[in-house]
Amino acid sequence: MAEQEIKRQTAYKCTIATLNKGVFVKKQGWESNYLMTEYGDFSRVNIIAVVVGKDDNNSIILDDGTGQINGKLFERVEQLDSIIVGSLVLIIGRPREFNNKIYLTIEIVKSVTPGWIAYRKKELTLLKRIRESEDLPKEKKTLEPEIIESSGTLSSKEKITKLIKDLDRGDGASIDDVMRLSRVVNGEELISDMMMRGEIYESKAGHIKTM
Repeated sequence: MAEQEIKRQTAYKCTIATLNKGVFVKKQGWESNYLMTEYGDFSRVNIIAVVVGKDDNNSIILDDGTGQINGKLFERVEQLDSIIVGSLVLIIGRPREFNNKIYLTIEIVKSVTPGWIAYRKKELTLLKRIRESEDLPKEKKTLEPEIIESSGTLSSKEKITKLIKDLDRGDGASIDDVMRLSRVVNGEELISDMMMRGEIYESKAGHIKTM
């Protein structure tokens, strides 16, 4: 079984400014989406920042002194129970884009001591640029992969909505089941977008329901 496990992608250390200046690239099929930055192409990141805002929708606002970014938990939301405004936290998450603005879908959030700030600053000084900012695409336009469907089939969003309703046995439909059965190329991003728009919501960790 160990040989069959899918290895997690490296969570690269960076600043929030680096993320905010990046260009989000959506890939088709099983290829991971990524954020194109001066320091590399990141599908998963590791940042240390202060929580400067928090709401009841499992969202937080992070500030590391270089900029601010929103973070959202869709699973294991209990991680936020002990996190308050003013907490210094280590975040592992995936860059995403909504309305041309970068945000993070958070996988792990945990409090750290102030000593981590100096240590992280030293780590960041060792990073090397692989491209200059002017080499990034000038227009931050994200081209979503098109899913070619015949006129008689449901749209991707309709297919996901129908699956959620069909799989819901009272406590919501498993996100993994919805993505597996829908076979929608950009299913993860579409589900995140529908959550951001309030069309669906997370009823419990890893499960979603329609509004």
